[in-house]
Amino acid sequence: MDQISGLPEAILHDILARLPDRDSARTSVLSKAWKETWSTFPILSICGDQHFKREDVTVDNYHSKIDKVIDYVGRRSLRLRDLGLAIKEFKLIMDYVDYMCMAHHVDLWMKMAIESGGEVLHLQLRLPGRYAWRYSPDRFYELPLSVIESKSLTKLVLMGGIRVDQAFLTHSIKLYSVRIIKLCNLLFAHEGIIEHLISRCPLIEDLTVIDCAVYNPLTRGIPRGFAFSPVESLFLHGLHKLKKAYIQGMREVYIDAPNLESLHYNLHPDASFKLNLYSCTNLRLLCLWNLRSIDIGDKWFLELFSKFPFLESLELDNCSMSQRINISSAQLKVLKLSYCSNLEDLNIDAQNLLSFAYEGNNQPGISFQKSSNQLEVNCFSDVDFQDLYSLRKFVQNIKPQKIWASVSLFIRSSVLIKPEQSALQVSSIPPTIKSLELQFSPKNEAHYFPFMNYLLSSCCPNSISLNFRSYLHSKEFIEFLYEILMGRKEGKCHCNSSNTKCWWHALKIVKVICTFKIDENADFKTMLDALPTCHADENIGFILELYSTD
Repeated sequence: MDQISGLPEAILHDILARLPDRDSARTSVLSKAWKETWSTFPILSICGDQHFKREDVTVDNYHSKIDKVIDYVGRRSLRLRDLGLAIKEFKLIMDYVDYMCMAHHVDLWMKMAIESGGEVLHLQLRLPGRYAWRYSPDRFYELPLSVIESKSLTKLVLMGGIRVDQAFLTHSIKLYSVRIIKLCNLLFAHEGIIEHLISRCPLIEDLTVIDCAVYNPLTRGIPRGFAFSPVESLFLHGLHKLKKAYIQGMREVYIDAPNLESLHYNLHPDASFKLNLYSCTNLRLLCLWNLRSIDIGDKWFLELFSKFPFLESLELDNCSMSQRINISSAQLKVLKLSYCSNLEDLNIDAQNLLSFAYEGNNQPGISFQKSSNQLEVNCFSDVDFQDLYSLRKFVQNIKPQKIWASVSLFIRSSVLIKPEQSALQVSSIPPTIKSLELQFSPKNEAHYFPFMNYLLSSCCPNSISLNFRSYLHSKEFIEFLYEILMGRKEGKCHCNSSNTKCWWHALKIVKVICTFKIDENADFKTMLDALPTCHADENIGFILELYSTD
């Protein structure tokens, strides 16, 4: 017998809990000892794709495949019950299933889990489409009231394909131990059910509510129809334990949680909103998406840092901003701006800022009045062949110049229809930055040189790296990049038309590094041949060193 099989059962169960569901189930065929361990494993996790693939389901075999799932879960749950063991965690994830045919069984499984003292309930029943609540309510699984009668649950996850009826609004809720709640794409008979449910969980610490809806029967029409509308508001009072919240799709949100530390608020684009967090003075992380109905300006930031004096991390994504913005905060450590329209000038006065990230189509001037010597600046950009000088200008407009040594530039994509073959006319070495990471490279070999000439004429990186995935970077492109850095590849660069030499012609050392295993003395060709052929998450990079100009 192997040494692992002889470990105490509690340790073996802990090992199984750390494995993916599919792999943990497979251990039951390793040996008799592992089969016994699996039979007493208190986590009952059922994922539909473990038993059948959607593309394999036909009209003829559909019910037989569902029956196999029902039989498997029934046997495992009864086995645990007969042994007097609790189902500590019950997880059911099924896609595109007629839940009416198995509703009775799901009710029974959850009842057994709850009555045995279960701590985690994860129910995910997805219907086709992004907004599943557009289907008739009859297509949804009706959540039983027994779920809110559990005093032992610590985590409740309900996602998609689930209907919560009117009875939940008046029924006694006993979720006294719940610390984590996630409600996603659910269908409610009344908007107040969400608030009623959450407000009666006194120990809740982590809350997620995403794109839920309300249905109301129409008074006219045969057959009977329903009117659907998104849940528009969420008012939460007295949540003294709440530390983390993620809210999406609601126009009006009020949260009374004095210990809230992290909030993600995602509004649907162009919707008006009201966000009241006046009691959340302990907030440390704030992420806001799609705030387009107002122009965020200096006053907004002043009020923000005044309301939340401990705010350390701020992320704004797809928000409308004023053309000129001043951000001043002694506490701010992380700032990320993504696709914030109208922005032309950004002035940052944050002496403790450790990380700044910018991503967007417009390229504003960015100035740091005070900065930490540990600051890292990450900029994400596309290659724009319609304006060959835009990227260089963007980097040069990051002030002061000493910040350039902290800048990492990430190239995501480019419009490579007919890139210009002509060289960039530059009269000086471009800004020297920390690193250049290529998250994209051209497929057409004719575009290799224009692409790299554009980048290397825009910045002078200390290192160039590529996350190697065969659908992102070809071996041919990597070899081309190596050859141009080594000075072995001729091209129509600006050396041919001016007195200024391309900086990469003066490289003293080009050191190639990679994350995959290879002999440390291997040459570049051997390294190239060793590149993974699958979609492996490996990196290959070039460390660059210029000849000294002293």
